[in-house]
Amino acid sequence: MNFSNSDIWNESLFIRYPINKIVKVGQLYFYSDNGCLICQNFFNPNIGKIEIEGLIKKISEGNKIKFSYINDSQELDTIRQLAIDNMFTYEVIDSWEAPKLSLKTDISNYLLNECGNQIKRNYKMYKNNKENYKFYNSVNNDILKLWDYVLKIDLDSWKKDEKSDMKSLNREDLQYLPFLLLKRDKSNLVVICDNDDNPLAYSLMFKDENNCWYAVKWGASYFGRKKYAGFMALFNHLEYIDSFEDQINVDFWGRRNKTYDSLKNNSINRKHIIIYKKED
Repeated sequence: MNFSNSDIWNESLFIRYPINKIVKVGQLYFYSDNGCLICQNFFNPNIGKIEIEGLIKKISEGNKIKFSYINDSQELDTIRQLAIDNMFTYEVIDSWEAPKLSLKTDISNYLLNECGNQIKRNYKMYKNNKENYKFYNSVNNDILKLWDYVLKIDLDSWKKDEKSDMKSLNREDLQYLPFLLLKRDKSNLVVICDNDDNPLAYSLMFKDENNCWYAVKWGASYFGRKKYAGFMALFNHLEYIDSFEDQINVDFWGRRNKTYDSLKNNSINRKHIIIYKKED
């Protein structure tokens, strides 16, 4: 089970969204936005008989159903067949190869010898300069203090200008914090600061039941980007995972990210889809 199917994740939706905007169909949770029900469960959502019956009912009532970040999988096949059997319109909004990293050897060797020149160069810079920065990890630091750093980084970055910071995205910050606080064995946050404790960059990851880490959020402030702090936070996070995992498994989640694509040695087909009833 991935984290987006967990009780903590689903219950956090009621903190993030207005209660009357949340729709439950079986074990699936949706955010209702102008007649479109947007599924909040990703990758391999629970799709059984109860969910199928509920989805058919919602679509028949005129709702559009959107699934984001859903893997090419049995679950996707079930949703597609549901649309075919009921003569609903099934549209693929986007499709891409989501980057993944599966590694048994140590991460340092991989980054120095098997990645592209930019990763090699930035990793060497990180190794040579990391003593000039402070690295904080949620495993042994105050999570709320680190989260304060994360929000400051988010506010002082290009994401704020593009309205893609967490608070602008329907309070996305409230979706992640409960899982980080309550599932410490399945989550980890790394924050990098300068020596004056000015936050520069962060990396947040959650883990599923198969020991696969998902790169949930990653960001750097304007000043942090100039210092390549985003790369340093990510490298530090990968090194941390490597320190206790027999095998590194990271799903970078996102799409069309040059850095993630440079780090991958594997991928999975992933889609955004929408289903709706054809107009009479």
